[in-house]
Amino acid sequence: MTLRLENIYKLIFLALSVQITAGQVQAQEIADTTFSKEYLDTVNLDRKIVINDYSMIGVQYGVSFNRMMFNPPKQQTTMFTPINVGVFYTRYGKMFGYMPYFGFQTGVIFGCDGYQFKANDEGVVPTMDGAEKAVYQFIEVPAMSHFHLDAGRFKIIADIGLYGGYRLSVKRYGDAVDEYHRSNFYDYDRRIDYGIRGGGGFAIMFSPVEFHVTALIKYSMSSIYKPDYNSQYYYRFAYPFDVMISAGLHFQLTKRIGKTKAQLRKEAYNMVFGEDRTNDEQEDIK
Repeated sequence: MTLRLENIYKLIFLALSVQITAGQVQAQEIADTTFSKEYLDTVNLDRKIVINDYSMIGVQYGVSFNRMMFNPPKQQTTMFTPINVGVFYTRYGKMFGYMPYFGFQTGVIFGCDGYQFKANDEGVVPTMDGAEKAVYQFIEVPAMSHFHLDAGRFKIIADIGLYGGYRLSVKRYGDAVDEYHRSNFYDYDRRIDYGIRGGGGFAIMFSPVEFHVTALIKYSMSSIYKPDYNSQYYYRFAYPFDVMISAGLHFQLTKRIGKTKAQLRKEAYNMVFGEDRTNDEQEDIK
C-alpha cells in the first residue's frame, strides 16, 4: 500500500512532537532533581580566567657581572658589582584587543659597571690611561616591551627594549693613575650612555603582590671615551656589556584577574537599559 504525501508529512510531524515532548520531560526531571553534596563535590567546572589590563609599580635589587667590549681587544676578567637598584612601572595591555600577553615597562635604575684587566701571557697587566680597573656609577631609564604568560600563581616574563643613561662618577685603580683622575673624568670621556636591554625570568603572584626574578643582558652603544681621543687615524672603542640578575617586589595598582568595577557597572547598566543605547546616552546616565 502506497502512502500518500500528506500521510508522510503527518508521520514526520508526529515523530518530532514525541521527541520534543520527551526532551522537555527529561529536562524537567533534571531540574526537579536534588543532587547530593558528595556528588556536587565531584563535578569539575572549567572557569575562564579573565586577565585584565592592569598596572604595577615595584622595586628591584640585583647584582651585575661586567665586561667591556674593547677594540682593539684587551685581556680582561669579568668584574662583579653588587649594586643595581631600580624602581619600575609596568602597564599590561591586550594586543588586538584579546591577546593578554603584552605590556610596557619603564623605570629608573641606579647601578655600576666597568672593567678589570688581567695579566697577559707575559705576566703584564694591561692598562687604560694607567688604570687596571675602573668602576662607573650610572643612572638609566629603560623603555621595555614586556611579555608575560600567566599560569595560576606563576608567570613567565620576557623583556626587550632600549635605555638611556648618564654616567655619574668613576673610580679608577692602578699605580699609574694620577690622583685627580682616580675619581674624576677625563675631558674625552663620554658620560651619556644608551643601548639595548633584554632578558627574561619568572614571577610568583599573591595578588596584589608579585615576586619577580629576572636575568637581563645590557649592551651599551656608547663608548666610554671618544674614539679619536688618542689618534685621529686609529679609533679606539670600549662598550660596556653587563649581565644583571635581579629580584624584586611589584604591587598591582589595579585588578589582575576577574571583572573590574567598570565591567560590573557596564553589566548592571546593560541588564537595566539593554545594550542598544549609544555611548553618549550611557555617559549621560552615569
